Amino acid sequence: MKKKFLAVVLCLCTVLMTACSSAGTISTYTISLDEMPKNFDPQVASSDSELLVLTNIYDGLFEYRNGTVQPNVCERYDLSADGLTYTFYLKNDSSFYLSKNEQIPVTAQDFDFALSRVLDKSTRSPYYSSFSHIENILVIDDYTLQVTLSKADNEFIAKLCLPAAFPCNRDFFAKTNGAYGLRVNDILSNGPFTINYLADDGSYATLVRVVEKNGGIDRIRVSLSDKETPVSQLYADDKISGFFAYNSDISSLDGTVYSYENSTFNMFFNTENEVLQNTDIRRAFSYYCYAMENSGANLEAVNQQYSIFTGAMTMGDSRIDDVILPTRPSYMEKDAKKLLQDGLGELGKMSIGSLTVLIPSDVAYSVIAENINQLWQKNLNAFLAVEFLPSAEIEKRLARGDFDIAFYSYTPTENNILNVIEPFANYSSDMENCVNNIKSSSGSSAAAQYVSQAQNIILEKALIVPMCSDSANYIHKDYFTGVEVNPFGNIVNLKYAAVR
Repeated sequence: MKKKFLAVVLCLCTVLMTACSSAGTISTYTISLDEMPKNFDPQVASSDSELLVLTNIYDGLFEYRNGTVQPNVCERYDLSADGLTYTFYLKNDSSFYLSKNEQIPVTAQDFDFALSRVLDKSTRSPYYSSFSHIENILVIDDYTLQVTLSKADNEFIAKLCLPAAFPCNRDFFAKTNGAYGLRVNDILSNGPFTINYLADDGSYATLVRVVEKNGGIDRIRVSLSDKETPVSQLYADDKISGFFAYNSDISSLDGTVYSYENSTFNMFFNTENEVLQNTDIRRAFSYYCYAMENSGANLEAVNQQYSIFTGAMTMGDSRIDDVILPTRPSYMEKDAKKLLQDGLGELGKMSIGSLTVLIPSDVAYSVIAENINQLWQKNLNAFLAVEFLPSAEIEKRLARGDFDIAFYSYTPTENNILNVIEPFANYSSDMENCVNNIKSSSGSSAAAQYVSQAQNIILEKALIVPMCSDSANYIHKDYFTGVEVNPFGNIVNLKYAAVR
């Protein structure tokens, strides 16, 4: 699992009296992170802490709000009949903030330059693969931008919510002489907040509101977290105003709670392994894992997972769980031992040979994975070597293909179903057709049938085996309104936050 925030906390400052007889207020959120952001270049930055700051200081063409993709600087757009050419019509009221008395209008040229930087391999943008199918970018006029893709992409508008698509002013970028996004004077943003201070020792940063909003939060302070006291206790003592609660019980706490399923605990096979290339052998192992039905776990104590997608994912304006219903794999009605014997017979082998299973050492579900390994020994006579590793290390091993079988808790960083499905496009012609049809479909409703087919192939062939899901909660005091959470990266959006 990617490294998470240890906490995100919000603190309302004291009311400051103005010099006149009426009272004024300055409201500040203090956001505590386990690591401070170091890079504020949207086309390059990628850590959770960096994305949190960028979300609050930039406005892109689109943004992720209230669980769906919504227009931001883009007022409307047209899509050609072949699904390849997007024409974006921009609002004319967005500006880069240089100072109180100097702003620069945001134009189509700024989005053109931003995307061009992503596509320039010398930038080394981590978002290159998401936008590599852009074939041409054309600035029609200051507020009209046309983007043509080499292949249709139903997720393209959602991708434009990524920081990679935040505007970048070419002239300002050139003047920074390679320091763009690293120092206060080398950051040029167009959102409601701007960075006005970065501590020399990197311990904190301050963001101030530059776009007036009646009742809106005035300032955001980002600082290193204090790990001495549990955030739930600080919240209960009214010393902080909100936090992410991954495992803590918040039922006794008052406040507004936003809950979402942001990860799934799965079993993965390396199908490059000769033995694990056999479908029946994979099914034999999977019999004890799918939705943990035969795992020996207390099913009342876990959230069984039947889908390869997390509950936070959406298709169009709907939760993906409401659109795509997985089909229970047929192997769950068969005898696991016979499946293994049949698979070995097809390979002309007497045993599975030497296989290793990776089990995360830092998640509660490791106990379930250990129990499943014991069931493999007892019922399948399959003895695997076991390696207990931190989730971050297992993630690296999965990326390298350096594993046989691995248990891993997957947390998506984008609301992109293709990120889950596309790695299996080369598994079979059926999967390849599904992926191509998803990409070329004219909308989410048209793509849904192919997403469903792809998921059922993955489940039936035991390429990914979903076991259980994890929910996260974000709780904040009721006197705050408009606080939004993007579950893909646990990003707190304070652009619309206000004090009652």
